[in-house]
Amino acid sequence: METARTPFPKGRFGGSMTALGWRKTAEVSATGGRSFQETEAPSRQERIAYGALLLFVALIYITPGTLYPPLEAVPIAKGVAVISFLFLFSALRAKGVSWRLSDPATLWLIAFVAIGGLSIATSLWRIYSLNAFLDLLKLILVYLLVLHLVDRLERVRRLFWVMLWAGMVPAAGTLAHYLLKIDLVEGYRGAWRGVYADPNDLAYNLIVLIPIGLSLLEAERSFVKRGLVFGILTVFMVAIYVTFSRGGLVGLMAVFFFQILRSRNRMLHFSLATILLMVFLAVAPARYWERAETILKFRHDESAMGRVYAWQAGLSMVADRPLLGVGLGCFVMGWPIYAPAEAGTKWRAAHNTFVAVMGETGLLGLAAFGAFIGTTLRGAQKVNRLARPAPRPLFISPSIEKKEPAEAPSVTEANRRAALYARGVEIALWGFLACSLTLGIARSWPPYLFAGLAVALYTLRMAGVREARGEFK
Repeated sequence: METARTPFPKGRFGGSMTALGWRKTAEVSATGGRSFQETEAPSRQERIAYGALLLFVALIYITPGTLYPPLEAVPIAKGVAVISFLFLFSALRAKGVSWRLSDPATLWLIAFVAIGGLSIATSLWRIYSLNAFLDLLKLILVYLLVLHLVDRLERVRRLFWVMLWAGMVPAAGTLAHYLLKIDLVEGYRGAWRGVYADPNDLAYNLIVLIPIGLSLLEAERSFVKRGLVFGILTVFMVAIYVTFSRGGLVGLMAVFFFQILRSRNRMLHFSLATILLMVFLAVAPARYWERAETILKFRHDESAMGRVYAWQAGLSMVADRPLLGVGLGCFVMGWPIYAPAEAGTKWRAAHNTFVAVMGETGLLGLAAFGAFIGTTLRGAQKVNRLARPAPRPLFISPSIEKKEPAEAPSVTEANRRAALYARGVEIALWGFLACSLTLGIARSWPPYLFAGLAVALYTLRMAGVREARGEFK
């Protein structure tokens, strides 16, 4: 069999093909990619672990404590995550497979966690930093679950569907609150309950689901399923709209920008985005434009200036404690010490993920966190580029149009789906980065879920290529 060139470096990821469940044969496509056949059925422990992971992801969006208050004090989601981890541990031991911790993204994440742990020693409030560190460990646990359990394209697909259906709960709840005028923030902004009671946080959590839905919209072959995805995305978009979130507006623009940039059919997505923008301009109320204008006239807006003061405080923190910052989770504690005098007496959060990371864990933590996100983005991009032909240009000159069109190279169904899933994960991470400009969300669930998916897709794709080259015995 002829070996095609690949951008994946040899030996970059560890792990056995038995754990991935691929047959030792591969079909070479015209693009140089390969299509793989899954053969080995997962063990009972692995199936339970994966099922618990799906339930956990659903629970973090549904938040049953907000629907039934007596459950609010019960850590259901965390308990389900622990169950998933225990069954995964049992499955790995039964197969004799070690943990996959040698890829660059995971190593950078481990470095970030280690730096966060070290910051406890010099923290402004050690107990508070210790609690923040324990919360960070829970996020790492979920990252590892995704990395080890989402080892088949079908599992990626199922996880995407669970995210969309579960995301309908806060989205539909927000629309109901807005229409019935229940618990409106500032008298006019829609929101949900619990962790989604803040319109900005709610908008962020829905924005990162938009590219996931768009990837399924192209990946699914069934017209009915595509219709369902389109309906869900419509609900998400309207829910984001009624939050009147300025950061949400920026995040949504970033998602559509990268959707057009990464798409094979750029002109189609550009046209749809233009139509959507025209509809938005036509129906947007005056209050929406008033909030949007404060992005440019931020000096006259108290909320916007609060963010500026918070960023200044973060820079002062790292200037005073450049290596480890004021301690993980202690940005608010450092506010009265490092905030500028004109900021007033009100304590504020960072309102910027990178300012928060820098202020709490210093330059070391910022470098590790940035490298972690950057590595996962790069991995998702490589999967997309390897499995798909080069995207068509947005605008084609008349001289090119007159030429005989070249025959498009064939792409197997598995490669097509892998590329679409990787694109969705990458754009979701870009949405996280855009929302990070106005929100401190370094310890939220989405970046670790999507980072785990990016590395899982990268590992799976690279393992298949190495298998086809005969590097596994």
